[in-house]
Amino acid sequence: MLIKKFKSHMGESRYDWLYSVHHFSFAEYYDSNNLGIGPLRVINDDIIAPHTGFETHPHKNMEILTYILKGVITHKDSINNESKKVAKGSVQYMSAGSGVSHSEFNEEDESVEIAQIWIIPNKMDYEPNYGQVDFKWEDRVNKFLLIASGEKEAPIKINQNINIFALYLEKDKKIKFSPKKGFGYYIAFFEGETEIDGLLGKRYEAIMGDEEIEIKSLENSHMLIFEIKKNN
Repeated sequence: MLIKKFKSHMGESRYDWLYSVHHFSFAEYYDSNNLGIGPLRVINDDIIAPHTGFETHPHKNMEILTYILKGVITHKDSINNESKKVAKGSVQYMSAGSGVSHSEFNEEDESVEIAQIWIIPNKMDYEPNYGQVDFKWEDRVNKFLLIASGEKEAPIKINQNINIFALYLEKDKKIKFSPKKGFGYYIAFFEGETEIDGLLGKRYEAIMGDEEIEIKSLENSHMLIFEIKKNN
């Protein structure tokens, strides 16, 4: 059975420099019934004002990915990565392991929009690692782009049994998604309006389930699909 998650079942933060919608409990938003899906702990849909951003802060034992929806973000960290710029459609990732500090800043003159993803790893205190992949935009247009995985061959290797796909579906296009046996999925929407087996999804909403589905775009639509091993 498919389940739709509305914005009203998510958290929200508003600051002068940041607007953020939290798919799961995060920061001042806490709901004991909304702590994540298995090891998928955070999906934050962030809009960051020009010349502002996340100052240097620490992480430990977490797989962290930043998917750029619009604009350019600049990354710096404590493991000698300085002024790494990541643009729309690309992904930066950081396996925090035993500990790392980093900042993510919008140094540009326009707002930047990003999806922040945190995943609890299946091992602890490993050596920290950082990287970025500049995916071609067309590789996700009307097809699934596997951006990260812990159990398939993917450009980004994560320490967990999750597969992350990006999809940009042009208006009136259809595509079927069939999860791997023993896996379910969480689909987070970031642009447009989409219909999945009679349920509508738009930005700040999500749909989850474990059966084969047909995804139809009512408008040009952008989404991330998290395929998650059950009982993980």
